[in-house]
Amino acid sequence: MQHPFAGTHACRGATAMKARVNCLTQLARNHLHIAIVGFGPRGLAAAEYLLADAPAIKIDVFDPCAVPAAGPNFMPDEPDECLLNLPLRAVDLPPPTGANAASFHDFVAREMGVAPDPDSYVPRNMLGAYMAGRLDGLVQSYPDALAHHAALVTEAWRDGQGWWLTTADATHGPFHALLLSPGQPISRADDQLARWQDFATDKGFDVAPAYPGRALVTAAQGWAGKTIAVRGLGLSAFDVVGMLTLGVGGKIVDGQYQRSGREPRLIVPFSRDGLPPMPKPTMAQEPVYALQKDEKTQLLTAVRAALGASPADARQMIAAALAPPATRITGQDAAPWLATETDPDADHPQQEPVSFLQDAIAMADGHLAPCVAYAVGQIWRGMQSDLRDIFHSTDGDPATRAAIVAIDHGLKRITYGPPLSSARLMLTLVNDGMVQLGLADGPDIALTDDGWVLDADITAQVMIDAVLPAPKLAQLDDPLIRSLLRKGHLREDPGTGGILLDRGGMAEQGLHVLGRMGEGSSIATDSIHDCFGVNTRAWAQDMAKDALKPASKGHAHA
Repeated sequence: MQHPFAGTHACRGATAMKARVNCLTQLARNHLHIAIVGFGPRGLAAAEYLLADAPAIKIDVFDPCAVPAAGPNFMPDEPDECLLNLPLRAVDLPPPTGANAASFHDFVAREMGVAPDPDSYVPRNMLGAYMAGRLDGLVQSYPDALAHHAALVTEAWRDGQGWWLTTADATHGPFHALLLSPGQPISRADDQLARWQDFATDKGFDVAPAYPGRALVTAAQGWAGKTIAVRGLGLSAFDVVGMLTLGVGGKIVDGQYQRSGREPRLIVPFSRDGLPPMPKPTMAQEPVYALQKDEKTQLLTAVRAALGASPADARQMIAAALAPPATRITGQDAAPWLATETDPDADHPQQEPVSFLQDAIAMADGHLAPCVAYAVGQIWRGMQSDLRDIFHSTDGDPATRAAIVAIDHGLKRITYGPPLSSARLMLTLVNDGMVQLGLADGPDIALTDDGWVLDADITAQVMIDAVLPAPKLAQLDDPLIRSLLRKGHLREDPGTGGILLDRGGMAEQGLHVLGRMGEGSSIATDSIHDCFGVNTRAWAQDMAKDALKPASKGHAHA
């Protein structure tokens, strides 16, 4: 997709930032100097908030991504089949701090040339192009504030002057404070994936990641007629299925799939239960799931109280508060389902995947009354902003915070469900015979000379990994985070396996972490709204307060 301001000043911001790369940056003592490592939408939000509060501040950003502010998930050249996970009406971002202050809605309308359907799900590349435009406006408004280093930071340390960072060819600093906003840090392949990669290399098969999508679509040109297994049946699997069908020229005509001849023979997304996530409801159905005032008050009160309880009590308190509104909405007793859902040791009943998908689509468009699971998912989705605020403002034992985060993760198959159009595409392809939803556990998949054998009837020659690595330090191969761990600047959260932070996102004085690696201090981080949410705003406010303190010799703030 074209940059939002191509043909005028589209790339001047990014180009100007790159031109200001220096091996060593020294500032006058009356300026606070901040380093932000990882500069996707969350890093952009941090810079916007900080410059709005403290325009004299200096910020060096470090990110090797070709399009700063977009990040790899929203690259402007990603395929149109990769959709945002929110309808346009639900994308509610604060206005840009810099010049060209268009809202995302206005930007989409300008790109499309017509007023878009508020219930539509636009390609993720549009959000990336919009973020690149916001950065361009920020640089225009604060031309001396930002310096961009298109490099991977491999090490960090602190001395009496402040923080120092190492890239491949330079040392940068000193900085008063360091913000890590890594998105998805570099992770090692898990044991299963590593074994499959070795197997594919030895036998001449293909193992490919789901993203970047443009690379997957290119690779798919050589997979026509093959059987492709997709590891994981979450949101990424819907993107993969779209890229392997519509992305190679297929079309939906009158509700039927029309082949281009470049498709695989069969696509098999699989998981342990074989169940896809449930699509979000249409705008017309949203009022069905609105909480009454007393229900919302009781639910938010329960979450705050739960943070002060034991993990087991916290789960019961949240289940008890969710039960009344879910029961009212569905006319069914929601308590038994919630007791199972919030019990980490409970066995969940098996369901047939295709009928499950059919029912989920019917509930999303209002042709079927919602079941308890669907209603709870929509209630919890409507609480995401409140949950972030509560986690930020309320103390709690790390184990309890981790238990509540686990509930949020468990409900993602409903709260973070795909667009209804993507679910309908999946069902159309299942009915066409192009897609088969697979029930398979990794250890049960046999490796043979013919490929991956998922069952007696399905042998795949290509394996696509559509599983997002968990935000756990044990899986990370990110050199900067490993460096900070070795030096004792970062510690592991025993509850989540991520980075141990206070509820303000601080690992130690002068070192903050925002995003999914800090889950536990925060919640519901996998959202564009969290990038611009309470944790990012609070970090900027804290930095701005430091900027207003009287200057002292050296970098005492560090």
